Amino acid sequence: WYLAHFPTATSFLAQGALVTGEASPGYMPYPDVAARTARLMSGTKIVVIGREPIDRAYSSYRYNYVQPATDLLKRGGVHQNIPREKSDEYYAEHHLFTFEEMMRAELQVLKECFAPGGPGQVETEKMYGTASWARAEFQRRKQNKLPPLIDLDETCYGDRVSKNVPRRQWQDLLHANPDKFVDLPQLFLSQALLGRSLYLFPLEWWYLTFPKEEIYFICTEEMRDLTGEPINELTQFLGLPSYNFSSVVGEGMYNVGGHKGYDKEVTWDEVEKEANESTTDETHLSTSWSGEIPLSDEFRKELQDFIQPYNERLFELIGRRCDW
Repeated sequence: WYLAHFPTATSFLAQGALVTGEASPGYMPYPDVAARTARLMSGTKIVVIGREPIDRAYSSYRYNYVQPATDLLKRGGVHQNIPREKSDEYYAEHHLFTFEEMMRAELQVLKECFAPGGPGQVETEKMYGTASWARAEFQRRKQNKLPPLIDLDETCYGDRVSKNVPRRQWQDLLHANPDKFVDLPQLFLSQALLGRSLYLFPLEWWYLTFPKEEIYFICTEEMRDLTGEPINELTQFLGLPSYNFSSVVGEGMYNVGGHKGYDKEVTWDEVEKEANESTTDETHLSTSWSGEIPLSDEFRKELQDFIQPYNERLFELIGRRCDW
């Protein structure tokens, strides 16, 4: 079934292709997926693209919360007190939580989850502490007093609290703002705006199950290097011949903002123009956001102080640094 989703050997070779793969960010957060992939597909090379965490979280807020929530509310029928067919600006002002509200709520949950003896440590060990592929690592970390492995997605957010409260992190927000909406179909994305920006936690499981030399981490910012050398280094990791990617990178970006897909590039001038428009219009939905992120200075510092130790552990794990 899985292999049927890839080209046949005949069609693959006929097109002059040298390597194939899939883009699967949804796999990354789950320890058992890492273990299963290593067991069933040994020799697979893993490429991870990481974005500055707060920037990634804001992009996710817009793409996985604001956009789908606005679309649902416009169609109506999801909340009895919210009118349908209003403007994006109307819903943003009256019925959606701000980025800072969402991040403050999640940050509190994560601080509790990561505390020594908290649910992150305790529940993760219950689930994986006796697994044959993880047992030795749990013991090693205990003996050396190292930070524990944590299955962030499965242990930190909990289940639905009630009909009107999909996750406990939003309980106080919804109690104070009953006319605001957060109950989306894909809660695993909107609940973890910050959590999925902490690459350390899922990657520790992948580095546990795969040889280190089979994982390559590239920072999003490096992919904008107009020399193309970071992309060349990545392709050499994949076993491809060296190539000068400067002309390719110079053309612009793919699959950004309102330009979905990889059939046409968006020029750097267009990317910059869209970013400037986004800066003056927060309802402009773009995943390539590079404008000012709406956070108070005080909370931005609190977030950065929380994130940075995990970034440092990430850099030690991957053997390189990003400019974050």
